[in-house]
Amino acid sequence: MSRQIAIRICMTALILAGCQTLRRGSGRDRDPNAGRRTATQTTAPHAPESLATTRPAAEDKAPEPARSASQPPRLGVLAPFSGAIANHARSYLDGVQLALESVASGDSTRDLAIVPADDKGEPAGALLAVRRLDEVEHVTCLVGGFQTSATWVAAVEANCRQLPFVVNVVQDGELARVGPYVFHESALPTLAARAAADLVTFELRLFRAAMLFPEAGEGRLLASEFSSRVAGLGGKVVASESFPPGTTDFSPIVRRLLGAEPDVLFLPIEPETMLLVAPALTVQGTEAQVIGTPAWNSNRFLSQAAGDLEGALVPEVETAGADRAALAQFERAYRARHSSAPSRYASAGYLAGRRVVDALAAHPGADRQALQSELARRAATRGAKPESCRFLVVRQGALQPFAPQ
Repeated sequence: MSRQIAIRICMTALILAGCQTLRRGSGRDRDPNAGRRTATQTTAPHAPESLATTRPAAEDKAPEPARSASQPPRLGVLAPFSGAIANHARSYLDGVQLALESVASGDSTRDLAIVPADDKGEPAGALLAVRRLDEVEHVTCLVGGFQTSATWVAAVEANCRQLPFVVNVVQDGELARVGPYVFHESALPTLAARAAADLVTFELRLFRAAMLFPEAGEGRLLASEFSSRVAGLGGKVVASESFPPGTTDFSPIVRRLLGAEPDVLFLPIEPETMLLVAPALTVQGTEAQVIGTPAWNSNRFLSQAAGDLEGALVPEVETAGADRAALAQFERAYRARHSSAPSRYASAGYLAGRRVVDALAAHPGADRQALQSELARRAATRGAKPESCRFLVVRQGALQPFAPQ
């Protein structure tokens, strides 16, 4: 058993034990909607309190006030607002806020209040954040979840508390098995990584893959997704290299990768770093099929790197109709506000926010149980219309549709 799995099992067991204590300690229905604030405010992320004082004994807790139908619902945003990826968390929050602003004037869901909570990217931080969002902030629903271990803890705790939790950043399909109150959606880059593996094995008949990816972050997750899929389809990863932040000379790494004679090179690398990798590919020379990520579909990036990436494949995920229209609307609003394209974290925040807003619009004033039912119904409907992925190829500095020969 791996250390990560063992830690997950231990943390889950501890949370479930606490969950049973929580349920036995109170015979009344807990109010998920009390203490609402006005919708136009977004409260600051809370620093976790000590574990000993976050959850008082059930008999010492003051009864929570009854919910008023006139009080707006509250949405918790769980993310690492401090630490190495705090900028991604802020982008996600920005996307959630734009989702609320996209609601038509007069719609009751415009009153939805956003409550950010910093999980610090750690299991203990996630546990404390969920407890505070439930017991102090009385949120109706959660969105977010960035780091795998922290999100697992948050998911188990939220499910125990019957608090709907929409997870669409961290990539672990098993999260959906935690319970009925946890909704996990694969992020678009992950779908693209799996589609890339399918393309090279099924259609291109290339079975020797090499990968280059960052030591931490999304790129590593995408590399893992790609390699697992390739292996499952009969292929083999013949070389795999990661690089730390700040790496500028990629020639030695590329030389080692190409020395394994791969016939496909998967590069889940952000465009800024890829500008340093691409020249090394040209210098070393390779006939391997290069495959990137959807982030490469950028006119600015291609104008600078296309000469080194002639023939490279770029996946493009085509979302279902409703999501496609919503994301197009979001991108226009984001560009108007920031004069730049939204990151994938901002887009994920927007989609998560819309999931909750649309569900609440269908049942104004819904409690957690009703919201969970509506989210489940909508998730089942989306599952019947899955996203698809096509590939584009770099030709003379531009992207063109790719048709396997």
